[in-house]
Amino acid sequence: MRAHRKTWWSVALSLLVVAMPAWAARPYRGGAVATAHPMASEAALRMLDKGGNAVDAAVAAAFTLAVVGPYHSGLGGGGFALVHDAKTGGTQVLDFREVAPKAATRDMYLKDGQVVPGLSTDGATSVAVPGAVAGYLELLEKHGKLPRAVVLQPAIEAARNGFWVSPKYQALATLRRDCLRQDPEAARIFLAKNEQGELDVPPIGHLVRQPELARTLQTLAKSGPKPFYSGPIAQAMVDTVKAGGGVLSLEDLKDFKTRAHAPLEGSYRGHRILTMPPPSAGGLAVVQVLGALERLRPQGLEFREPETLHLYTEAVRRVYVDRVKYLGDPAFVKIPMESLTSSGYIADLAGSIDPKKATPSASLLPPVEGASGSTLKKPDGTWYDPSSAPEKKNTTHISVIDKNGNAVALTTTVNYAFGSCLVAKGTGILLNDEMDDFAALPGVPNAYGLVTGEANAIAPGKVPLSSMSPTLVFSKEDPKKVMLAVGSPGGSTIPTTVIQVISNLVDHKMDVVRAVGQGRLHHQYLPDELWVDRWGLEAATQAALEAKGHKIRRQEAWGDAEAVYSDPKTNLRYAASDPRNEGAALGQD
Repeated sequence: MRAHRKTWWSVALSLLVVAMPAWAARPYRGGAVATAHPMASEAALRMLDKGGNAVDAAVAAAFTLAVVGPYHSGLGGGGFALVHDAKTGGTQVLDFREVAPKAATRDMYLKDGQVVPGLSTDGATSVAVPGAVAGYLELLEKHGKLPRAVVLQPAIEAARNGFWVSPKYQALATLRRDCLRQDPEAARIFLAKNEQGELDVPPIGHLVRQPELARTLQTLAKSGPKPFYSGPIAQAMVDTVKAGGGVLSLEDLKDFKTRAHAPLEGSYRGHRILTMPPPSAGGLAVVQVLGALERLRPQGLEFREPETLHLYTEAVRRVYVDRVKYLGDPAFVKIPMESLTSSGYIADLAGSIDPKKATPSASLLPPVEGASGSTLKKPDGTWYDPSSAPEKKNTTHISVIDKNGNAVALTTTVNYAFGSCLVAKGTGILLNDEMDDFAALPGVPNAYGLVTGEANAIAPGKVPLSSMSPTLVFSKEDPKKVMLAVGSPGGSTIPTTVIQVISNLVDHKMDVVRAVGQGRLHHQYLPDELWVDRWGLEAATQAALEAKGHKIRRQEAWGDAEAVYSDPKTNLRYAASDPRNEGAALGQD
């Protein structure tokens, strides 16, 4: 009888897929997950199959990504999470982003008034106080169902048994090879000897084993976060950073606290949206841009229509100006959030757009000297090339919706690929270089051309401004039922990636796989350029935008959106991992 029921369900499901071509992604009856690495998605699915909920799955994936994705996340990093409880209908936000050490100073990366290259990005001087371990384990303790030892087991196995080097690992290790070579521990773990006997980027298929990291994870599984923040693991991190000239202290680690926030709320075409508030700048961008587009095109957006893309670009341009003017750590600066998210402000933002021509960025907020024009000069005197920016900045995202409708959107990072390239000796912990997300010199672009202002200047205990935008979109019929969990890496391009995935689903009725895979466009105030990926525009559309005054720069690709969609009508779930990369979308049949 059970076999008959299974056969019947398979036939019925096949018919449903045929009958619903708009939702061509594979449907799942149970929970679904999307992450940037197959081993992390498998770890999450294991938790769901063991009776765990969305939080168990997301935390298992996060710890596993810390092992198999050292180029984008790790125990020495930090991040943001939105957690939705289907039973209560409530959504909570946890901020476990890194903070500046107590000995950090405003001008710590300057010499003679100029930024010293590499100090905020490479090695010990770039390390902020890590928050990932505190965040992951707090999520598990407060919202999970399964024991720590069960949830961390896939990560322990991955560290002990190893994972093989993929093309993405190889490409990002190539970008950071010289940096990795500066630290003997990092070089030993993440590089391999070439034919000349030099430590070099490993070949594809090379097995990376991390026994020290496995031991660290076993300690966390047994004892929780305490050893990381006040025990021998903490001491190892501090000793390693201080030996390299950094300022991380045991007091910094002992005093680290996660921060709870109310989610930032917006709406789009009847769908309630919850996203990340400051110290994320990304969530505000999501709310403002979608709000402006709805006012400008109340009947909906036409796909890839030049007028629509022009309005989108102009809205994004203005939102990134707000980022420069107002945004930083809300514990240190007063941010007029009520005003910036008000319907009147968003209406004024939309009304300021000239439908016929592009607005020069400099007319909205004059850049500081050395930051004008479409090609920017970095503080060290070298020219900034945005064509490489999205790939160097690395982060990762996890989306989960379980069978009961609980949902998690979690974005986590070590900042650059392989973070600071510094591993705490004897622990396997790769440390972040998150200090580069502060404005080392307010008003001057960082290595990616992204400008932040005085509100994001360095201060002890301060959280650097982030673009990370974990987001939940709710059913129009039931504003307490999650329809979409979504997020992405990509530095300054994160919010525009999230905006476009949401619009693809809501405006263009795409299935989640198509919504995630579509070409992308991005503007960020400075440089005054519209970035377009290889799938973003047809030639005629590009010409129409150029006729309006947009300077277009073609790029290969950026972002790594991970999304789970739950159909409000059928309760079937669909997952999508960005086809630009190497992730996996899995679910329960």
